[in-house]
Amino acid sequence: MTKKKVLVGLLVLVVLTAVGLGAFNFSNQGHKSSQQNSSSQKSSEQKLTNLPKGAKSTDWDLVLVNKWHPLSSEMNFDKATVSGATVDARIKQAVLDFQNGARAAGYQTNLISGYRSIQYQKEVFANVKKNNIAEGMSDEEAEKATAAVVQSPGSSEHHTGLAIDIAGSDAFEKYPNLEANMDQFASQKWLIDHAADYGFVLRYPKEKSQIKQTGIDYESWHFRYVGVKNAKYMKAHNLTLEAYVKGLQAAGR
Repeated sequence: MTKKKVLVGLLVLVVLTAVGLGAFNFSNQGHKSSQQNSSSQKSSEQKLTNLPKGAKSTDWDLVLVNKWHPLSSEMNFDKATVSGATVDARIKQAVLDFQNGARAAGYQTNLISGYRSIQYQKEVFANVKKNNIAEGMSDEEAEKATAAVVQSPGSSEHHTGLAIDIAGSDAFEKYPNLEANMDQFASQKWLIDHAADYGFVLRYPKEKSQIKQTGIDYESWHFRYVGVKNAKYMKAHNLTLEAYVKGLQAAGR
């Protein structure tokens, strides 16, 4: 074998060794990176501490209804009428106190809606879909367009009787179709800031991470009754109902 061939052979061996080591290091680094990401993700899922005494994920006022937890049948509870809207009778006084509190602070409010049955939601969904088809959409397109603006029957929190749409009268006058920027009004800001004092939370906040949890865009008018102790805890820790219920379950509650 000539000296030239030996040198070429050695050079090829060096290159192959370097490539092999590089691939090993890359794989090892990828594995470490994956471990670090997993560790980081776990650390971001902090356990909830100092939970309200006696609070359990199965409590009636913490029932979770959303697109991932839809109802298959109507809920059974006593109903009451307050300010023209139907709600679970157990929260009637809380709704009145919420409105009276706003009035005492100098703000008139409109209670726009409360309980809606699954059957009613089906009718609303069907009518909107029908209108979309009449405008030239295919059945599939109409279904998708309708689902973008109307909750699928069974997945609306209004089925629980624990959710209310409420707005400052001035905000509602300007935005009768309900829009997120109603929160520009002092009346709506008051409702958002003081809801927890009456057992309510702003159900669909504006932070992107929270929108991912709820599956619903920011709604400055939609409030959910969860009880005073739960509401104050959720507000203090900036929690959605999804995150709070998950935290209670993780704590064995």
